[in-house]
Amino acid sequence: QRVLLPQGYPESVSPDYLQYQCWDALQALCSTLTGALATRAVLQAVGVGDGAATVTGATLTWVLR
Repeated sequence: QRVLLPQGYPESVSPDYLQYQCWDALQALCSTLTGALATRAVLQAVGVGDGAATVTGATLTWVLR
């Protein structure tokens, strides 16, 4: 609790602070998941993990790194 909440909580913040933090954490989680799924889709699109991938796909994969 000391790590996640500000010093003096709950007296040191507005009454809706906990609700705000819950929504902010949910937004951060969704953003992380969206980024991971987008990265996976891009890498699959250029042939990562596919034995029949083209040289162009391999080159694009190397550039993305």
